[in-house]
Amino acid sequence: MNALIENKCINEMLCGSNFSYILNDSGSFLSTEYKVLQSQGNSCFVKCMKMLYNGKIQLYYLTKNYKPLSSLLSALDSENFMVICANIFSDIIDVKSNGFLSCQNIDISLERIYVDTATYKVSLVYIPVAQRLFDDISGFENELRTSLIKIIQGLSTLSTPKTIQFAANLSNGSLSIESIYTSIKSGKAPIPDPLIEPVNDSQNNHGQMKLVAMNAPNRIEIVISKSEFTIGKKAELVDGVIGFNKMISRSHCKITQRGSQYYITDLQSANGTFVNHARLQPNMPHLINNGDVIRLANSDFQVVVE
Repeated sequence: MNALIENKCINEMLCGSNFSYILNDSGSFLSTEYKVLQSQGNSCFVKCMKMLYNGKIQLYYLTKNYKPLSSLLSALDSENFMVICANIFSDIIDVKSNGFLSCQNIDISLERIYVDTATYKVSLVYIPVAQRLFDDISGFENELRTSLIKIIQGLSTLSTPKTIQFAANLSNGSLSIESIYTSIKSGKAPIPDPLIEPVNDSQNNHGQMKLVAMNAPNRIEIVISKSEFTIGKKAELVDGVIGFNKMISRSHCKITQRGSQYYITDLQSANGTFVNHARLQPNMPHLINNGDVIRLANSDFQVVVE
């Protein structure tokens, strides 16, 4: 669900084949970003018009010439699906290059990604308000990657060697959106971004991370001592052993350090890996920060970076 709707920052209203968002606080409207949207010309965004509705700012989106991606999935073959994905990535790269707009305010729910069915060109919905849909660019990209992986895994008609490899690339946290896009267009294997390659085990310039058990029978700390550190209950398979909970899988999850950042990946565990109560998609790296709560099955651990 759109986080701005959920937090009651905006209300959605259908307007025939178009739709609009009503701002509950007109002071949150960002006029500069709106002006940038209007000046884009052949934009990657759905055309947006500022209006008034009962004294409140209404952002009116003209979508009648497009179809939402959610309504097209059952009729798409894998080739057309990959064309649409490439166009989504191209639009996102354009936004990053723009410098005036933020990916954090793009609604990437499948109902709000619009497609021209004649060309498969994609138009995105941008909401020019001070509140952000996503806390950071990592959250935005993780949501997009997860959504596309779920589509591929959920529709047998889209399950081909090409899309399965695409899903694997999306799950690989060392591959940037730009690298994956280049791979789609060239047909060649993507190149990992050198800026986010895992650090050497001997490097520890950014503080050491540990997981502190919150509901274990005894005080337990798991110190992340390698750039790739697996956790589970079977000692022969993992670096960090959790033996007090039988619901934790033999090889449950992996924590990876890339530069100053840490990521956790669920390794297809039976009972799931959660970050701040949100269940992770298997094999999809998720950024974690100091103070986050990680749940492995039904055991909670707090992230501590010292």
